[in-house]
This record gives sequence, structure tokens and C-alpha cells, in this order.
Amino acid sequence: MTVGRHMARRADDDPVTQQIARVGTDPEPPFPEHVPHLALVRGNTVLRVALGVAAVLVIAHFAALAIGYGRPGFEIPKAIRLGGELNIATWFSSALHLVNAGLLALLAANSVRRERLRWIVLSLAVLVVSMDEVSANHEQVGYILHTTLGTSGFLTYAWIIPAVVLVAVVAVLCGPMVLRRPGGRLVAIAAVIFVGGAVGVEAIEGWWFDATGQTDDLAYLVLSGLEEATEMLGLIVATAGLLRMVGGSGLRLAGTFTDRSSS
Repeated sequence: MTVGRHMARRADDDPVTQQIARVGTDPEPPFPEHVPHLALVRGNTVLRVALGVAAVLVIAHFAALAIGYGRPGFEIPKAIRLGGELNIATWFSSALHLVNAGLLALLAANSVRRERLRWIVLSLAVLVVSMDEVSANHEQVGYILHTTLGTSGFLTYAWIIPAVVLVAVVAVLCGPMVLRRPGGRLVAIAAVIFVGGAVGVEAIEGWWFDATGQTDDLAYLVLSGLEEATEMLGLIVATAGLLRMVGGSGLRLAGTFTDRSSS
């Protein structure tokens, strides 16, 4: 049995994946060594840029708060206010979600058939969250649940109720599969960080709002900044884990190119 046939069976006899390396194998490289390659993604560069952008956004929010809070008419500019909608941080978080959804889609394409559906579900779930970052549909759902169920305290922002249920279901269905992959523990840690910010800190914000009716006082602005910072950190850690996972699966984020400048 040749290496190509062996790999095809492990990839569910899909001819497209015959040249994709699998964990634990040492096949022929998918591109001949003499063919030039153009790397499309450099993981370390992506992570450094993402951490830099996140750091600038967090510093800008808290610096504006430290300098201006208490002055008459003070407001953190909407473009840099963490926790607000349709600002730089919102678009950045949406982009990070989109990157992670793409990496999960690559893993789905390179997985065995019995796991492929679960990877697709993960990718689609992250894609939906990416769209929700800029559309804020979860707030509309939360308002409907809040007025219907009469929630209060830590459940004032009632969208966290279905969110916790969905996160638990996805964790049970996909958690063991993710943890078996290289980088899986890092992805799990990232999920804990992200959910801790998106749900945990959000619940505290809801409790504070229910108790005080304030969304522009010092405590609420600190909490919203902490929430957004935690979410961005979780997304970046997830990207690091998924990049490691993609590499461990033998996927090569590169493409051939031809130099036509002299023609």
C-alpha cells in the first residue's frame, strides 16, 4: 500500500485531501521542494499584531477614563469606549472571531468524517458570534427575555441564560474532540477566558445596572472595559491554539506563485 492510498483512506477516500499530512505520519511534502511558495499566514506575526491592537484599545479606554472622569460633560469617545457598540473594539473582535471561524473551517475540511460535522458546528457558531458582534442581536434577545421573564440581579442582561446553555452543549459535544488535538488545551483555556468575560463580567454589569440604574459611572465603565479586554484576550489565545492545531493537522497555509514581472 502506498503512502498516498493510506492517507486517502484516513481522509475518508477524499481525493482532494490525499496530499494533506496527518498527525503521526511522515508523507511526501504537498509541494515539490523546487517549487517556490508564498506563505499566506505567519502565526507569530498575526498574534503579535493582534496583541498590540488589543493593548492599544484597552490602554486608550482606561487612559481616557483616568484623565477625564469626573469632569463636567465627560464621556469616553465612542470610537474607543470598550463595551459599546459599533466602535473599533467591536470591529476588531468581530475580525478575530472571523479568523478563528476560518481556522475551524480548515480543521473541518481536514478532519475524518465522524468528526467533521462537529468542527463545522464550531466554525458556524463562531461565525454567528462574529456577526453578532456588529449587529448586537444578543441584546435584543436579552431584552425580550428580560421583559418576558422579569429577570433581575445577575440575570438582568438575560441573553446570558441561553448563552450559557449553548456553551454547555457545545462543550459537551466538542470538548473531548478539541482536547485531543495539539493546541486543544490552549483553545479550552481561551474559551474559559472569553466566556468569563462575555458572560461572567456581563452578569456583574447587569447586577450593577439593576442596583444603580447607571451605565456611565466609574464602576460600570471599569467593568465594561474589563469585559472587553477579557474577551479580546480569550480570542487571541484561541487564535494561538487554533494555529497550533492547524499546524499539527498537517495543513499548510501557503500557495504556489509565479513571477511574471519579467514577462
